[in-house]
Amino acid sequence: MTVLDVRKLVLLREVGARGSIAAAAQALNYTRSAVSQQLSALEAETGTALLDRGSRRAELTASGRLLVEHTERILAALETAQAHLLAREDGKVTGELRVGVPLHEGPALLVPALNRLRERHPELRITLHGVDPDEGRRTVRLGQLDAVLATGYPQVPEPAVPGLYEEEVISDRIRLVIAPGHPLARAEGTRTLAEFAQEPWLLDRTSRLGKLALHLCADAGFVPDVVSDIADMQAVLALVSLGWGVALAPDLVPGRPGHPVARVTLEGIRPVRRITLVVREGSLDSPPVAALLPTVREAADDLRRAQA
Repeated sequence: MTVLDVRKLVLLREVGARGSIAAAAQALNYTRSAVSQQLSALEAETGTALLDRGSRRAELTASGRLLVEHTERILAALETAQAHLLAREDGKVTGELRVGVPLHEGPALLVPALNRLRERHPELRITLHGVDPDEGRRTVRLGQLDAVLATGYPQVPEPAVPGLYEEEVISDRIRLVIAPGHPLARAEGTRTLAEFAQEPWLLDRTSRLGKLALHLCADAGFVPDVVSDIADMQAVLALVSLGWGVALAPDLVPGRPGHPVARVTLEGIRPVRRITLVVREGSLDSPPVAALLPTVREAADDLRRAQA
């Protein structure tokens, strides 16, 4: 019986996740030809085509996708076994924990949690890494990070990423932001989204928040006049403050100093953003990850109490 080589399985998974042999080779510090040769050998071992080599991108065949599904479970089991071997009898947590922090709102939740983690486990090395909100889950899945804060919007469904454990730690409401002196700004009460149909809008159509805004505007019966597709929320809030237009913003995104905005609660709808902590399924028994989860929960509880 032929036993499949885990290293070749990892190569196949990388190609599927990154969309090309070249990108997988670059990520793993291999040559393109080396990756191609290893995948050809894997196809010979399995007796089936795993890649559609006729497409412009390196698309996985149905057999390739099936094998990657099994690969995720194999890698999770191996990581769990390694975690059990590394667990110390004295309970000390050592090693390194690589944490992805989304820009702006991430530190408010993660930094207090990580400060507690350092105090409780001083021998654990914690490194922080800035992440693109749309790439966080993939970086954890592919082993570049051990944990990341990720965001999701119930109104904008996303496909599940295999091999990940995702736990919601906090949610925040989404409101419309507008310049404080604008006639439609209101400190109390609510306004309908349709009242802002004639306003210029700031939204990135490719982001999940932008897609949510487009969806809500369509439900309200209008197509927004988009005058800026900047995705950085701090830049968006500054532009709103200067009267450039209106936007949707989660409450946990802090205001930019010197650029106040009015936050308007929308009538009849309650859009929310869910913030989750993402780790690999196989790392749940890893002492650093097992120590991280409760500290993030505690920090989220503190943040909720501060908001109340």
